[in-house]
Amino acid sequence: MSREPRRPKGNVQSPRGVAPPSRRTPVKVDGGSRIPVLGIGIAGGVLLVVGLLAYLILQSSSGGSSLTGPDKAEADTSSSVPGTYVQSQGRGHFAGGYTPGRAETPFCAGVAWSGADSSAAASVTPTAAATATAAPSRPGATPTVPTNCYNSNPPSSGKHLNVQNNVDVGGGNVIKIPPDPDVYPAGVEIPRDSIAHILEHAGVFLGYNCAPNDLSCDSVIQDITKLATDRLQNGGDRLVMAHDSDLVPGTVGMSSWTRVYIFKYQDYDAKEVQRFMDKNSCRYDPEGFCRG
Repeated sequence: MSREPRRPKGNVQSPRGVAPPSRRTPVKVDGGSRIPVLGIGIAGGVLLVVGLLAYLILQSSSGGSSLTGPDKAEADTSSSVPGTYVQSQGRGHFAGGYTPGRAETPFCAGVAWSGADSSAAASVTPTAAATATAAPSRPGATPTVPTNCYNSNPPSSGKHLNVQNNVDVGGGNVIKIPPDPDVYPAGVEIPRDSIAHILEHAGVFLGYNCAPNDLSCDSVIQDITKLATDRLQNGGDRLVMAHDSDLVPGTVGMSSWTRVYIFKYQDYDAKEVQRFMDKNSCRYDPEGFCRG
């Protein structure tokens, strides 16, 4: 019976050129490098701070406002928009419709109009007297905007009459409320409480009031009528032009939502009137009358 050969004791020399096997315990090698969590966190924080600074810079350059669309147009106090900015009195409809003899919303204290004390109206320029700003309720507070009176003449925002057809405004004149864009005959008086509704429908109101037998004023109104007719026919403006007995005699008053432009007829500037129409027609359009 053959015996197994004895295994040699001690170290066994490896064949020449072959490294001897290692007797160290194998170490498991990690398949990938560790994620530098701390470094990524720091980098992310830096990016967040940079992004926040960029946002604040953009907000500062845009006046800090994030408003868009009609709300942005309503709050825009920029001098690039023609006319004097008048703080919004909001939107809304009066209960019931227009009827002859209906009590109209008054003008706020300080707003010049034909029914005000004539000496007070004569002491200020039409533009300065066209608007009123309510006093703040306490020092440093934002002025409270009144809602029970119009803070400009013509009105430039605020509650107004609801939609109504076949409205008799006197003299056998029947119109819609709000009136359609047009140049209305001198005998048609647009109800004061419907003017803000014209503006809410993306329109511009152009009123005038000449003193009796003032032929120079009448001549200026004829020129403005030609301009307004051209703008309606060829410019597509949403414009309502009509006689407005609320205006101080000898003045022309234009309004769009939160904007007014009032001037004495002697100061008529066709370019400025056209500029007001160009920039303010369809500028404020919360109900989409200019989309299409």
